[in-house]
Amino acid sequence: MEIYDVDQAFALLKQYKITSNKESVRRWLRTGVIKGIPPKSRKEGWRITKDDLQAFIKKRLPEEMLFSNTTYVAKEQPKETVTEQQAREKMWWELVRQNIFEGFIDIKKTRMYECVEHAGHSKKFAHEVWDEVKEHKRGATKPRIPYLLDAFLYDGERVLMDENYEIHEEKILFALMEHIRQKRVNK
Repeated sequence: MEIYDVDQAFALLKQYKITSNKESVRRWLRTGVIKGIPPKSRKEGWRITKDDLQAFIKKRLPEEMLFSNTTYVAKEQPKETVTEQQAREKMWWELVRQNIFEGFIDIKKTRMYECVEHAGHSKKFAHEVWDEVKEHKRGATKPRIPYLLDAFLYDGERVLMDENYEIHEEKILFALMEHIRQKRVNK
């Protein structure tokens, strides 16, 4: 019986695009979302059997995805093929419906203004963006954006992060700003 530690399980889950945060794996183990063998000591850490990890992955992948050793491949369909992006989007929405996010960023006014200025937009646009964003609190006291993998949830829409930046916050803020700009242009 093959057994994985948290690092190995995380690497596999990251490969399947289920999470990009190792702490999510630990939290899922602690709460029983992933069946695991609890640590006997602080040094040891959680362990997960191959069957339990594959069962968890199978629950998280869309029906169109099948296992092929340690990679995933789209099932062939005669009339219509499912692109990788469509499969990822379907999986993403399934996780969101279960209210599973990797985390949240709290948006600060000064940081949003810096991003708008960096992108070369006017101060008027910065005020418009902030006026729209400040109402997006999701039950918190400050504007908050939940994210999962390579996208975030804003006004019930899945918005892809801007991969031109390294910092998570910047990926979200620049994509959010562009999303709002596009929405205004298309009105």
